[in-house]
Amino acid sequence: MTAALLTAASPCAAQVTPAAGYVPPDDTPAIRVGATIYADYTVQTNPKTKDADGNEVTSNAFNVTRTYINITGNISHNIAFRITPDITRETESAAAGTSLAGNYVFRLKYGFVQFNLDDYMNPGRTGSWVRLGVQQTPWVDYIENIYRYRFQGTIFEEREGYLSSSDVGASFHYNFANNYGEVHTGFYNGETYTRPEPNDQKGFEIRGTLRPLPMSPTLGQGCVRQKRGTRSLNPRRNLRAQVRQRRLRLSLDE
Repeated sequence: MTAALLTAASPCAAQVTPAAGYVPPDDTPAIRVGATIYADYTVQTNPKTKDADGNEVTSNAFNVTRTYINITGNISHNIAFRITPDITRETESAAAGTSLAGNYVFRLKYGFVQFNLDDYMNPGRTGSWVRLGVQQTPWVDYIENIYRYRFQGTIFEEREGYLSSSDVGASFHYNFANNYGEVHTGFYNGETYTRPEPNDQKGFEIRGTLRPLPMSPTLGQGCVRQKRGTRSLNPRRNLRAQVRQRRLRLSLDE
């Protein structure tokens, strides 16, 4: 009689025992602080410049072109955030002769909340989320993580004003299984993080990346961006395509 009772009780105990190897997600709130500094020493050998006394000299200078203070953290394993002030030299007010001309100014580069969707869309892997706020755009941030000479300056698309590294809006990112690729898309004000929204139009941008072999280098990717009624008052459409395999690269601009 006693043995029967013990046998019947055993399955009940197993129902409340966690599965072997199960590790509950870490929901401990955390805040991390870091910094990124772009500094250089530049010598301009040609053409020569003239100093305040009119003497011809070789221009040379120590520069701190940009500094980021990165404040990142998470409230739980599903909710994360990032705040990144951007410290850069003010040049636009130089012609106006304001007191800010030539000074380092403090502005917001990134400020967003991220809702991780891995528990619902990617069980067992990471990389699917929704972001709201001032955030990285799909193309520029991705390429800058591959571009080996970011410390020398921004990539071509941002330098020429076709795309921006940050904008205000909402975006969605999804990682395919086994690292076959990813999709990043979003709706933004379209005026970059340096200007306010002047109208009721929004910018749309999407990037798709394909990796035919799991865990292989990126072989193909493309990006489409469009906004109507921008500060130039003209429709603006940008198409980017890139093929990467070690030293092979093909870029198409339209």
